[in-house]
Amino acid sequence: MRNQTRQPAFRVGVLQCDEVREPWRADHGDYDEMLIRGLRRADAALTYQVFRVFENELPADVRVCDGWITSGSRYSVNDESDWTTALCRFVQALGVESRPYVGICYGMQMMAKAFGGRVQLAESGWGIGVASSDLYETQPWMVPVGDGVRLLISHKEQVTALPECTRRLAGNRFCPNGIISRGRSMLGIQGHPEFGKDYARSLIEFRRDIIPPARLEQGLESLALETDSEQVFEWIVRFLRSAPVLA
Repeated sequence: MRNQTRQPAFRVGVLQCDEVREPWRADHGDYDEMLIRGLRRADAALTYQVFRVFENELPADVRVCDGWITSGSRYSVNDESDWTTALCRFVQALGVESRPYVGICYGMQMMAKAFGGRVQLAESGWGIGVASSDLYETQPWMVPVGDGVRLLISHKEQVTALPECTRRLAGNRFCPNGIISRGRSMLGIQGHPEFGKDYARSLIEFRRDIIPPARLEQGLESLALETDSEQVFEWIVRFLRSAPVLA
């Protein structure tokens, strides 16, 4: 862990929007555990409360935790289920109250949808494997920073139109809106810093029948590339801690 300075306690609410398939859980953990492992490596002072949103477990108030992070999901933010609608309203409330929020993959798409953006099936097809994104602009919490960022990805939908007051921080030709921010309190990351390569490989192989062969092999080959997952978790923690909170 790079962050050696002792930080004050900070409670992160984990909005879990799906679960890892049971046969894989013993080896990889569930989605909340993946997120917590990554956050804990960046900042040991963080504490957590998990809400299984996909099972209709939602926080009673946005102030229950100091900041929030949303997991990925096999579901779509365009679904009309009760829990999807409830989560959308909760994310809107977080924005109104300027509570720190980080959306990962599905969570980023929900952030965009909640404030008037558009999420659609990507014309370019499935995004899998390791993807490199260019940084369009940097923020003070992006330390360390290089010319770009590499993360594991796993998505067939993406943000195709940004809401008002939203900045595009990173992206590439395949997914132009790879990292976005809204105001100073909301951050969206399309990639998966919480995934390990073994888990990403399992997902790709599981979808062998629905991903075109050329794209599938390209995704598997890309797993040889290094990722910037640890760096991105450091960004996430700095963002959560630095975002202004209205009393």
